[in-house]
Amino acid sequence: MVRPQRFVVNYTYDLPLGNHMGALGKLTSGWQVAGVTVIQDGTPLTITNTAGGTVYTGGAQAGSGEGGNSPAQLCPGFTYSTMQTSGGIESRLGGSGSAHGYINPAAFCAPPVVGSDGLATAYGNTGLGVLLGPGQVNFDLSAIKTTRITERQTLQFRAEFFNIANHPQFGNPGTAQNAGPNSFGVISTTSTNPRLVQFALKYLF
Repeated sequence: MVRPQRFVVNYTYDLPLGNHMGALGKLTSGWQVAGVTVIQDGTPLTITNTAGGTVYTGGAQAGSGEGGNSPAQLCPGFTYSTMQTSGGIESRLGGSGSAHGYINPAAFCAPPVVGSDGLATAYGNTGLGVLLGPGQVNFDLSAIKTTRITERQTLQFRAEFFNIANHPQFGNPGTAQNAGPNSFGVISTTSTNPRLVQFALKYLF
């Protein structure tokens, strides 16, 4: 899935801690900081309703591969820009943890009914990828110390921090309109791990 905007920067910086002799020089030289920063939009989401499009399925089970999934029906007065809730992402997770979910359920109506029997439904009027999921801002950082022991022997120490800010990165909400209030618009996953720290020591000869 294509993210509309994605910014990635990869950097390395040799720390200028000065030139010293003896043990102090071994301790202060060879330090390097490296990192990767990723700032990106969320992935496109398509809101669906498996009860829609039954007039086209020819008896196939709704939501099956033969019947397909219908895009949801946007209610009058709502637009793509107002189908999602407002506020910080932490207050839009849905479920029992927040007041409302990522998607506003009031923005969607039942699929349009066609035919005289009042049972068969047409496809909804929303398109594909009309909403973006939660974005992501992540920082990975490494501190590296390289110590030359002899002309051919080198000792390298690495301390690596993934998601160093320990900032939660949330996954996509449920997008099936008729899946129930505990699923539709509710975010129940994260897209990255919490902060992870690892150390490594490497001897090169």
